[in-house]
Amino acid sequence: MTHPADAPQLRIARLAPQGITAANPGRLGVLGGAYNPITLAHLAIADAAVAEMHLHEVLFCLPQVPPHKTIFGASLEQRLDMMQLAVQDRPYATVGMCSHGLFLDIERALRPLYTPETEVFFITGRDAAERILTWEYDDTERALSEMFSAFQFIVCDREGAFVIPDDKRLIPYHNRIHHFAIPDGLDHISSTAIRDRLRQNQPIDDLVPAAVADFIRQLDLYTT
Repeated sequence: MTHPADAPQLRIARLAPQGITAANPGRLGVLGGAYNPITLAHLAIADAAVAEMHLHEVLFCLPQVPPHKTIFGASLEQRLDMMQLAVQDRPYATVGMCSHGLFLDIERALRPLYTPETEVFFITGRDAAERILTWEYDDTERALSEMFSAFQFIVCDREGAFVIPDDKRLIPYHNRIHHFAIPDGLDHISSTAIRDRLRQNQPIDDLVPAAVADFIRQLDLYTT
């Protein structure tokens, strides 16, 4: 299959041992992020989404150029390596890197790898979901229609409960917006907190999987 030069592309680094197959299409969650680095909170969100929404596979997706962020401290390949280390004991987890960062572009990139029957759910935090759903696009009604025709949202109630914005343009899509609360005790875990601790020479073992902590220490990441 040939692709236009600017078409979104997805490179799989780790395929879920027990994920979706052509013979068994199902429900695919997509958890995108800069993963700088991946944290225990990312894993807890994925675990909860699998349990609450009966997902068969979760794609941990690293955009090459994430929207709205400047990345430093670890290369793309180092972050991809850490993601694979973090999910090695989760048979539902696929790890990949996408050339694009917007949800619609990621969805277009993953479609050739899954059957048309596969349902796609983008997993996101409350703040990001509110930003996406209230953004004034060039043609907002068309943008919303494109998004919700292609995929559904799973919003995690982190640092506050999610409420669907009061916008009549969203009413037709309420049944395609789902949300759930993640386990308590995770609000202090973030990639920013990890980088801050490392710059202050403080331990991070309660914030990341052990294999990721070892990787960071071995390569002396995020210390400057």
